[in-house]
Amino acid sequence: MSDYQKVKTTKLTFKGEKRKKPKEKKKKHKKRKRDEEEIKKEKEFEEDMKSHGGWWKTSNIEEFKGIVAIEMGNHTYISAMDNGYFTIGAPRPEGDGPDLPEQLTCIVVSTTKIALKTGFGKYLSVDRSNKVVGISDAVSSKEQWEPVFEEGKLALMASNGCFITCDNEGDIVATSRSAAENE
Repeated sequence: MSDYQKVKTTKLTFKGEKRKKPKEKKKKHKKRKRDEEEIKKEKEFEEDMKSHGGWWKTSNIEEFKGIVAIEMGNHTYISAMDNGYFTIGAPRPEGDGPDLPEQLTCIVVSTTKIALKTGFGKYLSVDRSNKVVGISDAVSSKEQWEPVFEEGKLALMASNGCFITCDNEGDIVATSRSAAENE
C-alpha cells in the first residue's frame, strides 16, 4: 500500500494540447435577500413549535421519521391504550408536547405510505368495525397509512380508503371517505 502512495498523480494530457494556466478565482459574496414572507413563515413556524413543546407540523412525507404525534384538535393528540384501541388524550397546556402514550414511531414504507408503531410495540391498523387499533406485530398492507397533504393540513388515509377521525365516544375510527376539518 505504501508503494502506491509514493506515485505522483497528474492530469491526463494529449499530444499537441497546450497547457492552460489556472485562472484566479474571484470570491463572490452573495448576500441572500430574504423577503418578508419568508421571515414571517419562519417566525410562525418557531412560534408554533414553541407552543407544542418543540414538536412541529410536517409538510411532506420525508419528515415522517422517528417519533411523531397526531394532533386531532388544539393541543389534543391521539393516545394509545393498553387494550389496543386509541382515544383522544387530555388537552395539553400550551408549551407542552404530547405524553408517551401519544407518541408513535413512524416508519416510511414507500414514497406514499407510512407505518405507525405504538409505545406498546404494535402497529396501527383498522379492524372490521373501522376502529383504529394497535394489535399487529408486523407491517402488511393493512398497517400502511397514506398521508394526504392539502392546504397546509394533513389527513391520514387508512387501508380501507377512509380518513381517521374521532367518533362521539372518543374512539379513533376510519370511517370518513373525504377529509374534513377534524380528520
